[in-house]
Amino acid sequence: MAHSAPRWRGLPHDLPAACSRLITDLRNLKDSSGFTLTQLAHATAISKSSWERYLNGKQFPPRPAVQALCKAAHHSEDELLAQWALADAAWSNRGQPLSLSDGTSTSPSGVDAAVLDSPSTTQHVSRVRRVLLAASALIDERPMGTAAAVFLLCAVMVTPAAVIHASRTTTSQPSARPPICQLRSCEGRNPRTTACEDPITTASHTAGDGTRLEIRLSPSCQAGWIRAWPTHPGFRIEISSPDAHPQSVAETARRADDEVTTTTMIAAPHPSSLRACYYPSLGHPGRECFSSTS
Repeated sequence: MAHSAPRWRGLPHDLPAACSRLITDLRNLKDSSGFTLTQLAHATAISKSSWERYLNGKQFPPRPAVQALCKAAHHSEDELLAQWALADAAWSNRGQPLSLSDGTSTSPSGVDAAVLDSPSTTQHVSRVRRVLLAASALIDERPMGTAAAVFLLCAVMVTPAAVIHASRTTTSQPSARPPICQLRSCEGRNPRTTACEDPITTASHTAGDGTRLEIRLSPSCQAGWIRAWPTHPGFRIEISSPDAHPQSVAETARRADDEVTTTTMIAAPHPSSLRACYYPSLGHPGRECFSSTS
């Protein structure tokens, strides 16, 4: 399966260094494995067009894609997943304020400059300054008593500020994104457009004609579907469950071998009851069925 290494195009100039290193290593692993993009799509069940975007820096590769490439290439995933974590953080922080040449941030201590410059903050700082200056003068006359009073005063002033800062930090944390649909509301929808997170494969089967089939399940959306590849004219796939209406796909036009076909989604309150059936073509009667094992 030896192929000459492709001539990769240059990565985008604004790509963070950690992302560039990750993509370069993914390219090298793909080349050393001998896979073409079409073969890589077959081996990972991720479309050729997606791999082109990942390996050219147009779209950040998700963690499952890195794992799928390592598995297909029989390569340990530990090092690349560690690189992926660094690259994911760099990709997420693009567009944040840049650091100055002396290493300090343009927004001091990570606090929004607009907050520091607001009238209420400026007035508060001025009041604190006046109190401290007055306290300094009193300390010269009555050192012991005044020092204790200043300590108590500072504690009173600092504590509310700390509470406010803590509450802002807590409320600014993003909440978990709810699933876009669940159970019946997912039925008939395209799994590629619903963003149901972290789908898992609960069963797989290779048909007599070589077609690979998988039952996929999204635990967060509680819905399942079938994906199949490669496909050919006249085939049909169907997913069913006693708890929902069957969902199927029938293809009569020729499809590209590297594309994955999926059914629409079906409600899966009981994932183990999902059942997939494959009908090779109109000219070849019969079917091949298998069930979920989750």
